[in-house]
Order: sequence, then structure tokens, then C-alpha cells
Amino acid sequence: MNSKIKSIFAALMLMTTAAMCQADVLLKDTQGNTISFSSLKGKWVLINYWAGWCKTCIDEIPELNHFYRKHENDPVVLFAVNYDGLPVHKQKKLIRKFNILYPSLATDPALALGLGDIIGVPVTFIINPQGELVNTLYGGQDIKTLDTAIKKA
Repeated sequence: MNSKIKSIFAALMLMTTAAMCQADVLLKDTQGNTISFSSLKGKWVLINYWAGWCKTCIDEIPELNHFYRKHENDPVVLFAVNYDGLPVHKQKKLIRKFNILYPSLATDPALALGLGDIIGVPVTFIINPQGELVNTLYGGQDIKTLDTAIKKA
């Protein structure tokens, strides 16, 4: 009987996992918009984790702003994610304070997107137009390193 229960449980887990993989991940930004991850297929997606107490994170914001403006009309999107998971009103305060021009996600998508544990900041994840994680950049980035990461992937 015990092995039957284990088999049923394993089958249910497999079905649940398959359904989760097929389900679309919904990203919510700090402006209240919902972005379906599947709508980003065909685009490079960069997700940058940062924190207001992290000097390197703050130092890279002007470069990320420059990258965002440079690629506004390209199939490239850039999202900020607050590492501390602050409430949206506190995130908005920091976004204004540090002049973050690119969209910020209200909640952490790491689990839903399979990015793994975020153990430090800054870190930028590069997802190719097919929706696959192709690179993880640790430390501060600039426009050149971001452009190079996309070209190499």
C-alpha cells in the first residue's frame, strides 16, 4: 500500500510541475501593471536585483538608465527588482530618490522564473528571446558589459 501511495503522490507532483511550467508567469510592476512573461518572448529580458543600501547597486543605476534609453525601441526589456522586498510605497520612494527610469517589479520573480537563490546584489539575469536564462552577471554593470552579454549569448 505504501508504494501505491508513493506512486500516486509522484504522479500528482509530476502533473503539478508540468502544469506550473506551462502556466504563464505574471510580472507585476510598481505602477500596478501586469506583464505576462510569455508576452516578452522574442525579446531579451534583463532583470537587475538591487538594494538602496548597496553602493554598487546605486552606482550602476545611471548606466542601467542609459542602457534602458539606448534600447527603448529594440527587442530588449530591463526590470529592476528590490532585493529587500520592500512594500511598493517604499520601493517607489527609492525609485524616485535614485532616479530609476526603467520599470520596477513589485514582487520578486526569481522562484517563478527559476532564477535560483539571490544571495547578493547587484546581480543581473539575462534571458534570451526564447525565454531561457543564458547569463548571470554579478557585481556592478555598465552599458558595455550589458551589450556584450547580449551579443555573446
